[in-house]
Amino acid sequence: MGRDLDFWDHPYYKIMKTAATTVGIWPCQSIKDIIIYRFRLFFICIVQIQPQLNYLLEQIREDWSIFSKNNGLYLLHYHSNFARKLSMVYMAGVYIGGLCYSTEPLQQIMLYHLLYSNITLQRRFSMPMDFGPINLGIWYYPLLLGSAFCILMILTVIGSCDLLLFMYAEHACGLFKGLGYAIEHLPSYNTTAKYDNSYDYMRRCALIHCRAINCLNSFAESVRDIFLWSFFGVIGLNMIIISLTAVQVMNNLNAVEKVLKYTIFVSMQMVHLFVECFTAQRLMDASFQLKETLTNAKWYNASRRTQRLIPLMLIRSQSPIVLTAGKIIVMNMSTFATVLKTAASYFTVLLAMQ
Repeated sequence: MGRDLDFWDHPYYKIMKTAATTVGIWPCQSIKDIIIYRFRLFFICIVQIQPQLNYLLEQIREDWSIFSKNNGLYLLHYHSNFARKLSMVYMAGVYIGGLCYSTEPLQQIMLYHLLYSNITLQRRFSMPMDFGPINLGIWYYPLLLGSAFCILMILTVIGSCDLLLFMYAEHACGLFKGLGYAIEHLPSYNTTAKYDNSYDYMRRCALIHCRAINCLNSFAESVRDIFLWSFFGVIGLNMIIISLTAVQVMNNLNAVEKVLKYTIFVSMQMVHLFVECFTAQRLMDASFQLKETLTNAKWYNASRRTQRLIPLMLIRSQSPIVLTAGKIIVMNMSTFATVLKTAASYFTVLLAMQ
């Protein structure tokens, strides 16, 4: 390798350097270049994703006017509140897990200080880091806390995407459940009445159903477009990361601090995958239940004109709303179980290869 050529400009490393420089994470970049490249990347993401998010949020606002106060609206409130509670529990778990993972060196120092006061541990971080000429003897604890803060901020970015998914999916579930409630309370046909209230009621339900199906199809497509490759990456990476981390746990059984750190890490990966599959499963189940609601409604007490609307709505309800990973894998609890089984298979193979 020539001396007059920058070491990292060698063909071995040039592609890696170019890619890292483009996204503003190359450590040899100047502060000015880092700010410019990262701002450009942020601007591109905003231009691509923000219009989709605005469309979904505006659609949620409009959907609250579909149902009357006493005819299914409370189900939108229920599912929206469920999404809020799930978000609170999820983010609390993310922050607790991230804090435990990032402060693991500090926990070890405190434990050894209490049990083995005569032993001085090497100062390290939760992940391998090199701060160059900075004196760790003076700045170790501020750098450790700063590293923990950065890890929590990264988890906040990832968690915010999941919170949007919870809100979108539970809102869609509320639409399906609210429509099912309205259909279940179909008024009986009064043969002595001059006006067919049941037909008018069911016609409104059919219009709501048509609007809801069309909205939810475009709604689901927009959610799929936003989270498409995120889901695919989560499934693909989790299978590898879970198996590799489990191998690290088995190889470091004598080091309690490493076992604890790796266990927290693999647990967070599993929980992350679980909540996404669980949310997608609830959406799919809600769309399936609407078909059952149509067949279980008291259509036999309705007029013939009303009964003719039922098959049309059943036809529109045959295809459930699903979220997919990379337009290949359906996100549900079966996928979660398959990922864990595959990760366990990789884990046993890796152990056997050692």
